[in-house]
Amino acid sequence: MKEHMIDSNGVKIKVYEYSQTGEPLLLLHYMGGSSAIWRSIIPSFIEKYRVIAIDLRGHGKSDQPATGYQLDTFVQDVRVVLDALEIEKVNIVGSSLGCYIGTRFASMYPERALSLVNSEGALVDKSERANLEPKEEYLNKYFSAPEQEFESRETLIQHMKENWLPWNKEREMVMKDFEPRKLKNGRVTFISKRDTLRQIAEDLYDKKIEHLYENIHCSVLFLPAEKEGELNEKLAFIKNVERKLNNSKTVVIPETSHAMMFDHSKELINEIKNFFDYTV
Repeated sequence: MKEHMIDSNGVKIKVYEYSQTGEPLLLLHYMGGSSAIWRSIIPSFIEKYRVIAIDLRGHGKSDQPATGYQLDTFVQDVRVVLDALEIEKVNIVGSSLGCYIGTRFASMYPERALSLVNSEGALVDKSERANLEPKEEYLNKYFSAPEQEFESRETLIQHMKENWLPWNKEREMVMKDFEPRKLKNGRVTFISKRDTLRQIAEDLYDKKIEHLYENIHCSVLFLPAEKEGELNEKLAFIKNVERKLNNSKTVVIPETSHAMMFDHSKELINEIKNFFDYTV
């Protein structure tokens, strides 16, 4: 594996290149996560694809600027990374936030996207949900609480084992070399700052995603989670945008929740591979 730290307009983006041959495959993680969420997925693709995973700005080992968490800024980070690695065209697999970034990238640079996999993300326009709270109420509900603090890395990991359930080898792989963010009071917390996550959520709240699919030329695999909620609403959204696409496929893996790479990694791998074999 090669590691890179690539400068994107003054913000350093951490990049992990797991293999150097084959068609490029870019993995984009969910909000609050890091490239480590893909560790159970990566080994199944490195023989055939040039697998690359990045820590988005504000996450993992990338820089955490005070501002600059708009969707288009994330997209430009991706473009800069691909340019630095001399990658002209790429397959993109995203989870949640990563799906929004991948979809926006494929819309802005349709000639550079070979395929797009959206795992539980970019499947509905948030601001048009009938049951979604007003913007400030929504943001305060999820992002106004103080950051969690822990005495040490060990107590943080123990907290995760007790609360990030079901604790299994896929989750353990994510945390094996986890380096918490140190606080001024000597305690530690999670890497991404609460204000960073709020800025991301605030920007996404107002985004209209449906029209982005009008300019996407590549094949798209939609993977809505069965148990995440609002499945019928997401399927209706997908059905509508499919009319804008040249080729697409929708699969609902039974019993899946938001981050399906942890509890249904084998099924997720199989669906992505089947999609690539058919379209790429």
